[in-house]
Amino acid sequence: MGFGSKWVGWMWSCLSSAKFSVLVNGVPTGFFPSTKGLRQGDPLSPYLFVMGMEVLDVLIRRVVEGGFLSGCNIRGGGRSPLNISHLFFVDDTIIFCEASKDHLTHLSWILLWFEVASGLRINLAKSEIIPVGEVVEMEELAVELGCRVGSLPSQYLGLPLGVPNRAPYMWDGVEERVRRRLALWKWQYISKGGRVTLIKSTLASMPIYQMSIFRMPKVVARRLEKVQRDFLWGGGNMEGKIHLVNWEVVCTNKDKGGLGLRKLAMLNKALLGKWIWRYACDKDNLWKQVIKVKYGQEGLGWRPKKANGAVGVGVWKEIWKESEWCWDNMMFRVGRATRSDFEQMCGVLIQRCPIAFLISLA
Repeated sequence: MGFGSKWVGWMWSCLSSAKFSVLVNGVPTGFFPSTKGLRQGDPLSPYLFVMGMEVLDVLIRRVVEGGFLSGCNIRGGGRSPLNISHLFFVDDTIIFCEASKDHLTHLSWILLWFEVASGLRINLAKSEIIPVGEVVEMEELAVELGCRVGSLPSQYLGLPLGVPNRAPYMWDGVEERVRRRLALWKWQYISKGGRVTLIKSTLASMPIYQMSIFRMPKVVARRLEKVQRDFLWGGGNMEGKIHLVNWEVVCTNKDKGGLGLRKLAMLNKALLGKWIWRYACDKDNLWKQVIKVKYGQEGLGWRPKKANGAVGVGVWKEIWKESEWCWDNMMFRVGRATRSDFEQMCGVLIQRCPIAFLISLA
């Protein structure tokens, strides 16, 4: 990867000089050397892990360039396709390839080379091969790779894959986590002020991760808000006590007489609208490239186009619905002039300042 011999020597010294000590009856019993790896909590550990995954990234890219793995081609509207071969996040990995024995054989070789080069071991017992569409001889393909056969719907990084994005049952896991958390507070005496704090910090925050990408159905929002109401007025036992104040009033700002709790529907709109803002601000992020290739863009690249179609566009279609109010609340400020929208911002100044307009398009 281009590191000098001196730097490699430093890293090897850090790895080979690690020693450990254990406590026996509360007394240290001396030090013994480590066979490999760093001490727990060593600040070098995350950097070395990132470099190790960079090796796997390079291996996969070279194999894809050689035509031994296909990856996944994103297409739309006659635009040039975007090939995605893999996605990394910490120690979770998704690799896209053709459902053929040859491609899986090549993939198994890549993983073997990575294990030999890095000293890490891939846990195939926790790995799955998930078919997309009709795939024959799945069991044979799984044996070739040495893992089990999975299926859609599935989960990746805590989010559902292959589930209809408006289906209420997609949120069953969120509701279950909320109820499990309430069970921990069932026999505790908590004041109303403490309940408000717990609702803000925990109950209202638990769905945020999923709400940041999916539209929450109204029936799910009503159920989760009912749980919050019952906890606020009935405590951990969820006793059916009278709700003394209307929930709309409770959710208003404190300076207007409310408690400042957040309505889930409004929070969901804000989280979805953030993607419209990020599309305008982010430059070369992979998610933006996927949206640009699949749906197109307008306004000199500031805005994504509307998602058209009946299949595979539901998530972005729901996000795009928030674009109107987002743009109504955005304003442009002159920056480095590397990307300017004279047509939208300046109108007739295009004719008055043609040179500046041409520079903005360069």
